[in-house]
Amino acid sequence: MKDVAKNIVTTGTYISKTAIKRLFLKKNIQMIIGGFWTVFFLYAIIEGLLGNNEILRNSVLTSTILCVPFVLMFLAGIRNGKKIGVARRYNSIFMCDSDGTVTLDELVRQTGKEPFKVLSELEWLFRKGMFCDCTLQKGGIPCVILAGKEGSKSSFVTVVCEKCNGTTRLRAGTYGKCEYCGSAISSRKINQ
Repeated sequence: MKDVAKNIVTTGTYISKTAIKRLFLKKNIQMIIGGFWTVFFLYAIIEGLLGNNEILRNSVLTSTILCVPFVLMFLAGIRNGKKIGVARRYNSIFMCDSDGTVTLDELVRQTGKEPFKVLSELEWLFRKGMFCDCTLQKGGIPCVILAGKEGSKSSFVTVVCEKCNGTTRLRAGTYGKCEYCGSAISSRKINQ
């Protein structure tokens, strides 16, 4: 199980490894404890309904009541697993961005979700500390501003266009177009 957790948390640059490890551990605990006790109480309910054991037959209601919180715990574990997947999906979108700003429109187009759903997921992920080296800007046009660690594949540099002297922000080591004149520019020539 330790190897699986290690693979999950090392997949991206913007994901907080600590926060994902914590959520992964919580998910596993919820699913193991919730799953075990759900099966236990479901067995007691089925045996009680079939009437094979008088003690279990008399405790069907009690077993049903005790089963509910463990079913909910198991479902919460499944939900937390989905949240890890959502965080990884947004991280992959952030890693493919070239200008350091991921707008809500870009995220909606790439995820296929409604804007309010994308924004609520991002708010939850940022509130729980799932991302680092980026911020969620909610004022004006909602977007994610990517910072990246200097010298890493997630860092950004400002490139000055040789033709018009306009400045454009690009991911380090990539090519792009000048925001002002449309000329091809490169961040590979920049000494960082």
